[in-house]
Amino acid sequence: MKKQSRFTFTQQQRNGIVLLAALIVLVQLAYYFVDFQPEEYIPENKERLWAFQEEMDSLKQAALHARAPKIFPFNPNFISDHKGYTLGMSVEEIDRLHSFRKQNKFVNSAREFQKVTQVSDSLLASISQYFKFPEWVQQRNRRKAQQKKYQAI
Repeated sequence: MKKQSRFTFTQQQRNGIVLLAALIVLVQLAYYFVDFQPEEYIPENKERLWAFQEEMDSLKQAALHARAPKIFPFNPNFISDHKGYTLGMSVEEIDRLHSFRKQNKFVNSAREFQKVTQVSDSLLASISQYFKFPEWVQQRNRRKAQQKKYQAI
């Protein structure tokens, strides 16, 4: 008994395979030799284009500043690493505050905060407006200020 191959093709099928292979080769050659890149467009009015680009850049910058994180009032005794970083503090300044807090001491004024953390005056001026101390600390600071006022008289 003679075995019959499963891969026998008719003349029409063989012609189709050869035609398909030739078509694949032609497409590959066309892809290799033909440049499909569009020609570079050179605008006639470059000054207007640059002005438009500068306006777009300035609008993007304004949008970035508008999306800056809003700072809410906070107690400076409980600044986390992330919060300190977003406020602009260096790692050393944050570490000084954390080591001060490990001694179970609290910062009760902006000046004391600067003394402990050694932040710059400009950074202190920008973030001290958001400091929120407990009410009893604020009352004590007011009393001290009044006593200094009376002593000066």
